[in-house]
This record gives sequence, C-alpha cells and structure tokens, in this order.
Amino acid sequence: MKVWDAIVVGAGPAGCACAYDLASAGKSVVLLDKSEFPRMKACAGGLTMKTVRALRYSIAPIVRQNVDNMVLEERDSSAIPVRNKKSICVMTERSELDAYCLAKTIEAGAVFQRIRGIDGIVEDSDKVVVTTQTDSISGRFLVGADGVNSQVRRMSGDAGWFRTAFAIEANLKRDAKEEDLVFDFAPVMSGYGWVFPKRDHVNIGLFALDKNERLDRSTLSAYIGRRFGSDAKAENFVGQHAGFGAAQHRPDKDRIFLAGDAGGFVDALTGEGIYGAVISGQAAAAAILSDLDEGVRAKQAFIKHTESLRQNLQIAERAAASFYANPERGFRAMKTPLLRRAVVKSYADGLDLSRVVRVAREILSRV
Repeated sequence: MKVWDAIVVGAGPAGCACAYDLASAGKSVVLLDKSEFPRMKACAGGLTMKTVRALRYSIAPIVRQNVDNMVLEERDSSAIPVRNKKSICVMTERSELDAYCLAKTIEAGAVFQRIRGIDGIVEDSDKVVVTTQTDSISGRFLVGADGVNSQVRRMSGDAGWFRTAFAIEANLKRDAKEEDLVFDFAPVMSGYGWVFPKRDHVNIGLFALDKNERLDRSTLSAYIGRRFGSDAKAENFVGQHAGFGAAQHRPDKDRIFLAGDAGGFVDALTGEGIYGAVISGQAAAAAILSDLDEGVRAKQAFIKHTESLRQNLQIAERAAASFYANPERGFRAMKTPLLRRAVVKSYADGLDLSRVVRVAREILSRV
C-alpha cells in the first residue's frame, strides 16, 4: 500500500493552501473531498489584502472587484465612512475561488480524489490510515480541512473546544461597480449584516455569534427589502455555520492536524474565515515539512506556526464580546481617525490586534 507524505481532507482554501505547499516542496500529497468542483459554498467571498498576499499565486483572473472604501453602519442609522488609499479587499465568487485554488494545487503536484466520506481514522506511531467506503489510504500525516462539520475532527476525538456561529447570504443583481463594502450592525445584536459589491451584483447576508438569534431566509429577505426595496429579487439563498475555538485549542495529536473552519480558525470579531484557513493550512504544511526534512516533531512545529494566529483570534474573541455588549461605545471610539486607521490596517493588512486594542482602550478612556 502506498504511503503518502500527507493526506489532506477538504479541498477548500485551507486544504489547498496546505497541499499546495507540500506538493511544491516535492512531497506526495493526496487531497480528498466529497464535492465536484466548482461547487456552491456559503461564503461572502471577500479576500482581505493580507489573505491575497498570503496566497502563493495571483488570483487576479477571478477577482470581481477591488474595494478601497468601507461603510460601518450603526444601530441609530448613522454611518461611519472608512476611506483607504489602498485596497481593503478583493471580491471573488467562492465557487470560482475554490475551483481556481484547486486547479493551482493540482498543477503543483497534488493528487485530487473524490470520496463519499470517511468511515474511520487510525493513527499509528508512524502513519495515519483513513478508511473510505471504497479504499484505505495511508499517509505519514493527516490534515483535516473539511470544514465546520469536520469528520476528521470528530473521528479523532478532538472537539470539546469547538464552537460555531451562523451566517446566511444571498445574491442580488444590480450594478455594483461604484458601491462600497458595508458592515451594518443594526439588524443583528451579536453580529452584523453585510453588503459586498461584485460588479454585476451584491452579496448580502447576516452573521450572528449568538445561536439564539434566529437567522433564516425570511429574516434575510426582510433585511434585503429594507435596504433595496420590497421589489428586490434576491437569489441563491444559502446558510452556513462558521467554526471558532482555535484560540483555546491545544493540538494533542502527533500526526493529525486541523486547519480552517475544521480547526476553529474563524475570526469572531469580523467573521473572516479565509485568512485563517490559508494561514493555518500553510502552518500545517510547514509543520509536516519540518518533521519530514528536519526531524522536528510536527506537533510542536504546528503549535509554533499557529501561535501568533491563535493569539490574534483570542484577542478578537474578547474584542467581539466587548463590542457587542456595548456597540454604541465602540462606535464612538471608531469615529476617531486614529482608531479607524488601526482597524482598517488590522482587517485589511494584518496589523497585530493587540496594538488595535491598546489604541481602542486609550480612546475609550477619553470618550
């Protein structure tokens, strides 16, 4: 039986980021997924500039729109415009993004294989065996990048720390070339509504951290009607959970690692998931390469490579709890240019959140 250097389950941004780096380094890697690509996937499809820079290849062919202006809307119907000299993010369609990243990963040398699901996982001292309905696949390492409902996380018994939030979205056809990105904090108590412009349509949705806030098609339809008029005809309604908890998770498996939503690498403050997916996927690849090429234990390397990301996610969780407990106070602080610049630098470019929090505390002590 062939023993792959790595088995990666899930061919989204996290799985492809991991498999691409491993294949580019000359390692044998098999990438497993239940879906045929392109696939429908609930995701607003905005990639911050820190995410664009983290990717190993240009995604220019699939960018729908560059966004350099953002509007933060308050619960009292006022708004804070955020202007930036450089792009804040780029807009993509998630189905196109996933298919593009998978094609790049296959070009790098990864082998893609569709499966119906996973029946079992066994971790030995020198390998991991993944059993599917039709095959047994052996690898020196296993990376679970199979999303919020990760079979790898569940079957490896590594899930007590994991939490979820929920988002629902739809698309509305309209000329959006001149529209700004919008985060609207009025419609959801523990989250926000968003409007992402994508040239010939907008992606519009609602995100809530609190499971008790009911978000469904009728809730989103009512919100779309309020923003765009009762005759607005949205389509492609889809809901999706997001995975949290990486900040509290201490990996304890020697040969099994979790990345992306499967590993809880979503930002609780912004709901951003693709950046955490890419960085955690690349961290898993770096850890495996450290073990295979340098004899450094992969588990310790993975903990080290994700340490900064986990610390930022922990700060984001605390900031989200503080902000949603008293959003009016947070908006008063956001009206100061200094904090706005720091927030944009953090969201778009990856400025360390601890610095943003320090600025916010200084400003809040005076407002």
